[in-house]
Amino acid sequence: MPKSWFSINAKAERPSLELYGIVGDFGISPEYLSAELDALGDIKELDVYIHTKGGSVLDGYAVYNILDRHPAKITTYNLGIAASMGSYLFMLGDRRVMANNSWLMVHGPMGGTMDSPEGLHKYADFMAQVREEMIETYFLRGNLSRDEVAAMLAPGEDTWLNAQAAIDNGFATEIEGEADFAIAASLEPTLPDSAPKELKAALSEASPKPSAVADNPEAKHEEITMPEAKKATDQPVDEKEIQARVAADFQAKQKQRVTDINAAFDGFEKHIELRNQCIADVECSVEDARAKLLDALGKDQKPSGSVFVRDEGNQAKVNAMADVVAMRSGFKKSEEVGENPYRGKSLVGLAEACLEARGVSLAGMDRMQIVGAAFTHSSGDFSKLLANTANKAMLMGAEEANETFQLWTRAGQLGDFKVADRVDLNEFPTLDKVQEGAEYKYATMGDRAEQIQLATYGKLFSITRQAIINDDLDAFTRIPNRMGRAALRTVGDLVYAILTSNPNMADGNPLFHASHNNLLTAAGISTSSVDAMQVAMGTQKGAGGIANLNIELAYLLVPRALRGIANQVRTSQYEVGASAKNNTTPNYVANTFEVVSDSRLDAASATNWYGAANPMTHDTIEVAYLDGNSMPVLEEQDGWKVDGVEFKVRMDAGVSPLDFRTMAKNPAS
Repeated sequence: MPKSWFSINAKAERPSLELYGIVGDFGISPEYLSAELDALGDIKELDVYIHTKGGSVLDGYAVYNILDRHPAKITTYNLGIAASMGSYLFMLGDRRVMANNSWLMVHGPMGGTMDSPEGLHKYADFMAQVREEMIETYFLRGNLSRDEVAAMLAPGEDTWLNAQAAIDNGFATEIEGEADFAIAASLEPTLPDSAPKELKAALSEASPKPSAVADNPEAKHEEITMPEAKKATDQPVDEKEIQARVAADFQAKQKQRVTDINAAFDGFEKHIELRNQCIADVECSVEDARAKLLDALGKDQKPSGSVFVRDEGNQAKVNAMADVVAMRSGFKKSEEVGENPYRGKSLVGLAEACLEARGVSLAGMDRMQIVGAAFTHSSGDFSKLLANTANKAMLMGAEEANETFQLWTRAGQLGDFKVADRVDLNEFPTLDKVQEGAEYKYATMGDRAEQIQLATYGKLFSITRQAIINDDLDAFTRIPNRMGRAALRTVGDLVYAILTSNPNMADGNPLFHASHNNLLTAAGISTSSVDAMQVAMGTQKGAGGIANLNIELAYLLVPRALRGIANQVRTSQYEVGASAKNNTTPNYVANTFEVVSDSRLDAASATNWYGAANPMTHDTIEVAYLDGNSMPVLEEQDGWKVDGVEFKVRMDAGVSPLDFRTMAKNPAS
């Protein structure tokens, strides 16, 4: 039998993932799959081969989300059967390839539970929500109406689609090769009664012959006991029955092994990776797993005879400690904290309080050991106290960051790390006149589209045991505060690099280019040069030179060296830049724009200056964030390289210019 329901081939020219057997079988966690994918490094493409009749919905969801968020372009292949959760995972592919004689089966989720009447109602609501989410996925991938997809996923309905039907419904994109049912037959020989006769016949024909059982290395060590009546007669042996019984016995033993290992690791969340490794290795017995856990615990800390006490008031104690840390860090006022038994305690004192609240004996421990135990204790109260304060400091730093890019760019969101196309919204065509009784015509958007993609930016920092003993609050306030600022500064660097690096647009020309009518004659900032930029932007036209877009200049983007003259042009009553000393000509561009200055422009050129339209009404530069989260994220874990706790500040963002007509440049130098 296979060791897992998935395996990764990293050695091939194109890395591949095989999803065979029952999804979620043998307890292999999706986290283990995520780790395996991370080990592949920066891959551009991934082939996913599917041969399964389904399995666990929740495990399938986890696999779907892990792969869907992966930046690689994914191609899914149905090698024979992609049924139930298998068909849902098949929908992952940017390309979805059906073998010529393969089958896809779609139906709604099924499950059951033992609970109170109220619990049963909650479970029913949960299953209804799962069904709606599945309907949405098939609907978005296929070309059927939502009602048609919902009918396929109605209770008790199994919809089997051959390769051509899958293409017709939009669930597959192409047909290639022939199905190999021998794989499916060796993994799971049974099918639901709703399966087409052709598929059952193909699966029966491909079922392993008696010799295959004898040669199966997993089956060799299994003792098969035949009934005495059959031993004493010449009745033929039902090899399929034996094979099914061996497989069922193997699966039962594995599932019991997984259950026992999970129970052994219950309460030791820090060692979840070790648990996953033990589960993945079918040769690892429960006794072996317990021995490995004890060995790991012995390396972590000295035995202390700790007793875990389930104190319902414990969370209130932790909250009170958090208030004290917040007060000492300047995030809460003294009067907000009020009377608090933990006032005046040092960080070491709070570490002791966290352990005592959990019933951990401190006998015989010095201060270093107390702090170490507070960090490594499975409840994680002390680490969470520090993480909570560090997170507040980081977010405050991000909010205080003196950044300017938000003023003239548009914030967007992306749900994954794949390359996304942005349609040219400035190209929406002029409305047609509709004669009485005539039909309305669909608008045709411009075929020019810019692309945008998220990337992850981050840094690590740590808080050591020594910093806690020294009562060094700066370690987890000033450092994360500066890193919060740095996260926003990183995004600002990306934005202003667009202006200074002048990247190519979708048409192959640079952002600022003569063919784009947005690269002006070199001149310093004056009333006339700003007016010239306003005219150039306002007279930009749509595709084919037909639509007049009337784009208004909203922001003048200048280096700090030009901020003074730019503000003078914006506010002066009289024309700026005229040769006559006694100039009485009104400044005809006064108060028609805002000035944004940034030192990044000085670093590139102290004389070049730019213009941008209002990002709320026109596409300029988009700054996209993962799921719309425009603030950095703080993650923590017990230190591995340091004695303490490690923090990671992460920012997921992508920056791209969307339209050259909404920006202009004057290369004054």
